[in-house]
Amino acid sequence: MQTITKFNPQSVANIYGFFLALSAFLTGLGISIVNIVNRLIAGDNTFVSALLAILFNLLYGVLIGLISALAAAVIGYICGWVFAWLYNLCVKIRFIGGVKIELE
Repeated sequence: MQTITKFNPQSVANIYGFFLALSAFLTGLGISIVNIVNRLIAGDNTFVSALLAILFNLLYGVLIGLISALAAAVIGYICGWVFAWLYNLCVKIRFIGGVKIELE
């Protein structure tokens, strides 16, 4: 077993930012799909009103998804950088022993 004694803050921040942005974008799309289903289940829809509801909610979901993905990427980047810095500090002062991994 080997111990990780230092993380590169840049790489950890990039990974955190990417995955938070991806999850925020998918959440925005999920919310738009739920809104579409809710509108269509409500009934009394003509073809035009159903088509407009689908179009509006998809565009709205993409817009909200992109805005929240941008915000989540920034927050994730900052949190990843802080996490890596704190991990490196705690391992350096021997507060924690580090993450143990097994390499083949």
